[in-house]
Amino acid sequence: MVVRGADIGTVNVKRLNKRPIPPKFGRRLSEAQKERATHICIDCGFIYYLPTAFAEQPRDYVCPQCQAPKSRFAGYDAYTGKTIGNTGLPLSVTISLVLGLILAGAFVFVGLN
Repeated sequence: MVVRGADIGTVNVKRLNKRPIPPKFGRRLSEAQKERATHICIDCGFIYYLPTAFAEQPRDYVCPQCQAPKSRFAGYDAYTGKTIGNTGLPLSVTISLVLGLILAGAFVFVGLN
């Protein structure tokens, strides 16, 4: 704990306000939830198992745990525990990364000559 502007001896740690316990990640799903589990948030691991189909959720749907947008969800198989489909980097990020590496290599090559 970091306390700025106070003498360390004056802070009574036992009297700090209690905070609620954060929701547990990776909890086990019931069989009924496994049947409905279709997507997983790739940012926090929230498994979507709500009665409404994921495709029917509006475009502005966000993850209830981390507030990630709907686009950050990937297909999920609850029985194997693996994602379905491509969860890699978007094409624009991959192209930018490759071009950046090529330019960095070019600058190093020109700088050495």
